[in-house]
Amino acid sequence: MKLLYGISGFYNSDEPKPPEVDVRKYEEMCYELAEKLGGEVLEFTDSLYPANFNKAYFRFPGKNVCLVMNKHYPVLAFAKTVEAMKIEFIDFPEGSAEIPGEYTVLTRDVLEADVPDNLTELLGHGLNKGEMEQIRYWKPETVGQVIFNFWN
Repeated sequence: MKLLYGISGFYNSDEPKPPEVDVRKYEEMCYELAEKLGGEVLEFTDSLYPANFNKAYFRFPGKNVCLVMNKHYPVLAFAKTVEAMKIEFIDFPEGSAEIPGEYTVLTRDVLEADVPDNLTELLGHGLNKGEMEQIRYWKPETVGQVIFNFWN
């Protein structure tokens, strides 16, 4: 997975501000997903500092799940739990199959891929200088921790 410019939410003052997604479209998509799968949206939360993502909690027949969306790109992930500073990512194929094509749903394998020890390996991605500084500081272990973070 290529880490796009600003995906972590950070940038230096001399760098362009990262894009932001339309949270209303995401919220509408969540309600449509719940309807398609015979579930309900229990809670919807716009990104709240320090998180760089929006989240929706669902009750589906037989399971509760959360769907998180990066604040800067239409990148999604399903999770079993989203707690202070920790997200437990899961694969939810039946939910992923119903997500519209303008969104990218990341699998657990992609999200749990290691951040390289040698951060120069990330230079081929689109990350900006501010993000690289934050990655050095916070030392995320996985790609998922870069894309969906609670850094401040």
